[in-house]
Amino acid sequence: MDDLVLVAGGGAMGAGIAFVTAQAGYRVEVVEPDAASRDRARDRMQRAAERGGDAAIAQRVTFLEAMPERSDAVVAIEAVPERFDCKRDVFVALSSAISANALLATNTSSLSVSDLADVVAQPQRVLGLHFFNPPEAMKLVEVVYTAETSDDTLDRAYEFVERIGKTAVTAADTPGFIVNRVARPYYLQAMRALEREIASADELDALARSAGFRMGPFELMDFIGLDVNLATSESVYARSGEARFAPPAMQREMVAAGRLGRKSGEGFYDYRDGVPPRIEVSIGEDGGETNADESVVVLGFGSLADEVAERVEQRFAHAARIENDELLDEISLGATIVFDTGDGSSDRSDVLAQLDSVLGSEAIIFADAYATDIDAAAKRMRHPERLIGYGVLGSLSTQRAVEIVDSEQASDDALGLAEEFFASLGKGVVLVENVPALFLGRIVGSIVNEAVTVVNDEIATPDDVDVAMRLGTNYPIGPFAWGREIGAKRIARILQRLARAEGDEFAPHRSLWVLDLDEEPAMQAAEAEADAARS
Repeated sequence: MDDLVLVAGGGAMGAGIAFVTAQAGYRVEVVEPDAASRDRARDRMQRAAERGGDAAIAQRVTFLEAMPERSDAVVAIEAVPERFDCKRDVFVALSSAISANALLATNTSSLSVSDLADVVAQPQRVLGLHFFNPPEAMKLVEVVYTAETSDDTLDRAYEFVERIGKTAVTAADTPGFIVNRVARPYYLQAMRALEREIASADELDALARSAGFRMGPFELMDFIGLDVNLATSESVYARSGEARFAPPAMQREMVAAGRLGRKSGEGFYDYRDGVPPRIEVSIGEDGGETNADESVVVLGFGSLADEVAERVEQRFAHAARIENDELLDEISLGATIVFDTGDGSSDRSDVLAQLDSVLGSEAIIFADAYATDIDAAAKRMRHPERLIGYGVLGSLSTQRAVEIVDSEQASDDALGLAEEFFASLGKGVVLVENVPALFLGRIVGSIVNEAVTVVNDEIATPDDVDVAMRLGTNYPIGPFAWGREIGAKRIARILQRLARAEGDEFAPHRSLWVLDLDEEPAMQAAEAEADAARS
């Protein structure tokens, strides 16, 4: 392959893009006026080529000190610093250098592709090719189109992305595209949770990892740089005008104080003596002797109730299952633990009050704290000290640790038994304050909600959103797949409680219900909803 690709910018992103392009067999020219940056990029490529066992890769890359007046490049990509004036000037120069039918792409992560297209001729050949850092390792490329981008340009862009071994997803030119928009709640809701003292940063990070995220939100922001993360949030907030994207005061204050994360030595964590050890949730032993001391009743229906009941039957000698609230009188008076799941989306205060009236005073009652206000329920009980609020978001099998509400009325004995109970099911626990949506509910629910909003606004398809979030952020599962696992009614209930407590901007989207349909009908329903909103 003798086709030429022209890359403007020899920093980390430009050098990475140049390397993966050369690795695919293209000739590459990198425009970088700074000699030190050229040397660093050249050394980086040589090391990467040596690690890959193909020294010829680096030989296919040529470095230029200035933009050529003319270039036969078939694709030109700007990868200069994220400032509009800088990108605009480079875009004008690239447009003048390449032929009229060459693709002209920006690697911007937060600026408007349309605004850049407006400053050059042939805007139909302009698009975004948003690579992720580091390009050598990250498989995703967001292909971003404007109102002017032609179908031929998109087809050729997809062909280019495929040739360099990456996975393309299509996104409309809107604030944050797919990944940086859908990922915002992971950071913003985490900081709001910390402001509300739901738990400490390291405990919240541990909870996030227990749900499958590779890094917790606070350690990830420290790794990225709080200033970089803040700039992205501010860009999405400024361009969208949506209050839910407003960065918390905490982050602005940390950045102003120079607490930027690892690179400054201090952020949410202190790095002055090296990277601090992670707090890992202690996971209960899976298996062991059958417990004959407790008598456990699982109350409720649905997949979570099924899952808990199965594990309880394996671990406890005395276990029962009741699926109908009308059969509460069948609960043995000797029951010592009642684990209520309900239907996952309804407040269970009435049922909890009934249980309190019929159970012995030593029995412990577990209630779903995502669906039920634990403090309000406790006020209706004679023995509120035995009520334990828990948070299992979707499938118990995919969540290594459970949120346990450290409420004022819960006794130490009850909290201790709760930890032992979940340990017997092979799960750890993290104590959290009783705030609506707890922690995992607010971040995962808000991520799913944002993904539904993106599809409703015709920014991307559900499949592309799921692929983008798995490959671009290493999420354990795509938001739509996760939403289907949790259930639309449950997510809606969680977000309704969050919105009542913290503002309507966090309310569930009207189209969440499509998550409860089969995937193909859900796609059709989402499209119909979007069409109805436009008409």
